Amino acid sequence: MKIRMPQWLPSRRHALRAGLSAAAILAVSPALTVQAQEAESASVLILDASGSMWGQLKGGTTKIEVARDVMGEYFRTRNAAEPLGVIAYGHRRRGDCADIEVIAPTGVQDAATLSSRVNQIRPNGMTPLTDAIRMARTQIPKTAERADIILVTDGLETCKADPCALAAELAAEGIEIRAHVVGFGLTEQEASALACIPEATGGLLLRPQTGQELSDALGQIAEAEPPPPTQAFFDIGPKAEAGYTYKVSYKGTAKGSDYAGFTRRGAPAPPTSVSYSVIGGASDKGNNPFHVTAPSEPGEYDLILVLPSRGVVERQPIEVVAPSSGFDAIGTVAPGKRFNFTWRGPDQGSQRIVIAKPEDPGKVYTNSWGYALHKNGKMGLTAPAEPGVYELRYLSSSYEILFSRKFGVGVPFQDAAQPTSAELSARAAAATQGAATQDDIPLVKASFRLPKGASGEAVSWSAIPLDVPATDVWAPPRKQVAATGEFEPGRYEVSAVSGKGTEYRAVVEILPGQANDFTLTLAATGSGPATPVAQPASQGGGGQPAASPDDAMKRLSGTPMKRGALSRAELEALLDPSREN
Repeated sequence: MKIRMPQWLPSRRHALRAGLSAAAILAVSPALTVQAQEAESASVLILDASGSMWGQLKGGTTKIEVARDVMGEYFRTRNAAEPLGVIAYGHRRRGDCADIEVIAPTGVQDAATLSSRVNQIRPNGMTPLTDAIRMARTQIPKTAERADIILVTDGLETCKADPCALAAELAAEGIEIRAHVVGFGLTEQEASALACIPEATGGLLLRPQTGQELSDALGQIAEAEPPPPTQAFFDIGPKAEAGYTYKVSYKGTAKGSDYAGFTRRGAPAPPTSVSYSVIGGASDKGNNPFHVTAPSEPGEYDLILVLPSRGVVERQPIEVVAPSSGFDAIGTVAPGKRFNFTWRGPDQGSQRIVIAKPEDPGKVYTNSWGYALHKNGKMGLTAPAEPGVYELRYLSSSYEILFSRKFGVGVPFQDAAQPTSAELSARAAAATQGAATQDDIPLVKASFRLPKGASGEAVSWSAIPLDVPATDVWAPPRKQVAATGEFEPGRYEVSAVSGKGTEYRAVVEILPGQANDFTLTLAATGSGPATPVAQPASQGGGGQPAASPDDAMKRLSGTPMKRGALSRAELEALLDPSREN
């Protein structure tokens, strides 16, 4: 599938937005929900909120900040009459593949309310995009005859699921579901790994690299006309494994003397072969389904139906991909004894499994051999009586060695590392998986200082994370005049306490792409004003205040710190009201 870069739109502002309270709730009108469940079409948008969304785009703005801004504009400008659902994943719990949430059930949405809810999302976890698509399927109204699922992701699956297999399931649904992939910041190779999703469902594969391109991509999807409904002549998927046999049905009827099989893309009917031959069956009614073997050489092919009197009458494109075949490890077996083994292979008639010396040609093998057909990937053979290193081979009907594996007979044998048959079966799914470090949250350096007029003495510093879920408290073990540390992006309440009990505090938001150099202010005592909000020095002061527990902060700052951070349990113990001062 061709990967498309979104068309350019006029410049739009992608300013940094502050998150709202995590306790905000999106209210959905029951009347609108009922209306949505009676709709003939709907869209479900999936937003990636995994840790990697804190990554920066060119210009220093994070992907999540840009996405929030673009989503707000998308909600405001889209057709408000069409039901929309919104799902997010990776925004609540670290390392949890079940962290998928319906932000807004499918319905007629209020743009401002929905934008506020999305603005609360803070990237935190994994990328379970396959299960998110599965959840999106449940949000499509039962009355819908067509629907769009729009996946906005900056990475590949990281929860050991197979998005390609799920896309095939969606394609087989009774309604027309187009699943679109918007690979925000993905490389071309990463986007190609997810191409199976739109390929199977008739969706779009887009790869925006900027906020403007992301906005454009959502606009392209909204304006894309659904393709006219088509039904393939043959009931086979778009890909076939080289050398493997498939049972294929077709529309209508054909005679037993009519031909069907593979030919090179756009080419005329080839000579008769295992991949192209008569359908067989009765003279007036051919076999339906019939069996056909994919060509042994990968490439672009057509599956064709040929009538001797008319030539090619049907043609369907099929990509023949390299086979994933092989034997499981055998190791060393006893001379002259029967041993069992397993494999994954095409298992066709006349194909056989034999034992031979590694240097023997394909037609030379021992007396112990067997046909692969009907064995379901399991067989037993008798080992040669003479010790040595041998080779288990899978031969074609013409004695070509399709795959093999060495083993020892009565001698120690170090088997070379090769994938197992189960691993071979999972190889296709593995191509859609992200790296283990894909969802890691980048640490951001931040510096803190006291206001002008402070005494200049060393003080005790601490920072409590305010976002949910909370991470460890930052507390340097030594007193310092100014402090610097590395933090996950988010909001923190920072405190500095002098030996005389003078306290300075501020709520700060530490984000990639900004200076993150903050100046604290003198804290009020008792039940005075709330903690002020500090902004990076490069952006000036201001902002809205946030409340702070004075007594708890004093208790915390007076406790000696032996490490750079406290656990949640230690923090709760320190803030326990029953603890003596």
